[in-house]
Amino acid sequence: MLASLLVSVTVLFVVLRVLGNPVYSLISIGASQADIDALSARLGMDQPIYVQFGNYLAQLARFDLGNSITSHLPVAPELLHRLNVTLPLTLISFVLSVVIALPGGFFAGWKSGTWYGTAFSALTQLGVAIPVFWVGILLIRTVSLQWGILPAGGFPSAGWGTPGEALQSLALPVLTIAIVSGSDLARYVRSATLDVLGQNYLTMARSMGQSFPQAILRHGLRNGIVPVISILAIQLATTFVGAVLIETVFALPGLGGLLLAGIKEQDFTTVQGVLLFSTVMVLVLGFLADLAQRLLDPRLRDSVSGNRRARAAA
Repeated sequence: MLASLLVSVTVLFVVLRVLGNPVYSLISIGASQADIDALSARLGMDQPIYVQFGNYLAQLARFDLGNSITSHLPVAPELLHRLNVTLPLTLISFVLSVVIALPGGFFAGWKSGTWYGTAFSALTQLGVAIPVFWVGILLIRTVSLQWGILPAGGFPSAGWGTPGEALQSLALPVLTIAIVSGSDLARYVRSATLDVLGQNYLTMARSMGQSFPQAILRHGLRNGIVPVISILAIQLATTFVGAVLIETVFALPGLGGLLLAGIKEQDFTTVQGVLLFSTVMVLVLGFLADLAQRLLDPRLRDSVSGNRRARAAA
């Protein structure tokens, strides 16, 4: 995880500087070369890139994301403030997608040979194929503009001080993300269900007198949930990315707006902070998913222990 994080930080740092120089976005038209050099020195952009990278790593070691190039304010407090919108949006959307996908995917796998199981699978394929921002625009047009049920966007100025209004403003974004994420997750649950239903141990349990629900709960669930655990971690990270993207559609003051403003203003520090936070979140979730898989599946622990014993013997 740490090696992946170092590679990600390196690639992110280099790519952003290859894309452009923030000095030219901040300097006024007709500025002299002396003014450009002075601003480059103030921002530290006059130093070699390896020196800039070393300074950036030293900042990260102190948990310092630096100051915004345009506002000169620390990035970390602003990022944490924006999480008040992005984090609830991500978690609520993820929970709703899981509530939709787990029973729906199991039903589609269990009834795969019927027309309604096939119809559900077709709906999930359609949900995966539709871009998340297009779903958001469609919901705004129908649910908000035509039916007038929910607000089309924005967030209350009082924030979570008015929880009813805050939840109402997140309703359409949550539904948008849950439709797409739930469709994707349901496909994996269906695949895991089909794999479990075809195993001999399930047939043996049924032949020994256990009912179908008993066999699924006692034997199928633990084996089928192992591959789904890793998918859940990836899905949570994907939901977070979808939340950042969909915030711009619904004009929500979360990380999406902060990232978009940083891109427009070529504010490398802000863009780095948002993307680095996203990267860390994905890596940590993947690491936790690996740990959960080893706790649930003894075969994975045995394989690791066996490899260690083999290396020790060699």
